[in-house]
Amino acid sequence: MNCVYCESELTVRNGKNRAGGKSVQRYLCKECGRRFNERSGTPMAKLKTPVATITLAMKARSEGLGLRATGRILGVAANSVVNWEKHLSAAISNWSPPAPAEKEITIEGDEVYTRIGENLPPRRSEGWTIHFIERETRYWIEAQAGLKNAQLFKNGVTSAWNWARSSESIRWFTDGERRYGKELWKLASVRLKSSEMPLTYQYRKVWREGVEVAIKVKGSQGKPHIEWLKQEHPFTPISPKSDVHANHNEAQNSSLRRRASGYRRRQNLYAKAVEGLNRALNMQRMIHNWVRPHWGLGKMETPAMAMGYINRPITMLELLSTRSFKCVTP
Repeated sequence: MNCVYCESELTVRNGKNRAGGKSVQRYLCKECGRRFNERSGTPMAKLKTPVATITLAMKARSEGLGLRATGRILGVAANSVVNWEKHLSAAISNWSPPAPAEKEITIEGDEVYTRIGENLPPRRSEGWTIHFIERETRYWIEAQAGLKNAQLFKNGVTSAWNWARSSESIRWFTDGERRYGKELWKLASVRLKSSEMPLTYQYRKVWREGVEVAIKVKGSQGKPHIEWLKQEHPFTPISPKSDVHANHNEAQNSSLRRRASGYRRRQNLYAKAVEGLNRALNMQRMIHNWVRPHWGLGKMETPAMAMGYINRPITMLELLSTRSFKCVTP
């Protein structure tokens, strides 16, 4: 086992201790001299609860059961379930690899709304969630909740762009909300040199080569129209109008309302704070991408498998007891 501090392979076993009724192997690193155990760096680190109990709790939460209901079923306090979710949510950076450079990416962006705390008008509520998925693989890229202001769009778009920027071909399709394109323009626009553009092309500042950005404005009376934002690079192909939509992300909204209790309508199960809602979103993303097979893909295929990160679905037990996707055995 590699050292969790210096990644050295020069480690030796250094005894065992008991945690949750199970023996946990300890290790000593010969390189840096620090000690760790087999749970260090995983969501199970510093938790004494049996991993089977936490696995059952996360499965229940990912299928729409509330915090208190989960605690009642397992005979634990609701705060314990919150603590387990915090450990799993904190590991999301280890399970969020960038997009493969050779893969063509189609990103769909959309918003979904829920209550947080008291029943405020939507413009004052922190329950607005913007999230992005990759169309072909259904990979859930990013989800953030907060006030529907410029900062929320900036944070969400920046995270999604950082994930996708390594790809050579990126199609970015959203609904009629123009703040997606406004924030993306700051990140993905380039200024062409005279030698890089055809003589007949009149635009100097354009999207990066391979990036296409368009919105679908639903309009009134059932008359939607498609609009491409800013100017494309002269060598970037344009998609047909029928491809510009966020239908798969809207279907994801329906799934989210079913699987996350904080988004369920008319049942008074709303989140109490935006921090808790973002924590639940991180947990849902990890399970959606790595554990739960998607019906729109192949048999027993997860979004992470479709992206090429792994070649098999992983179990909830592996998600809780593994440092990152790089440590998953084939």
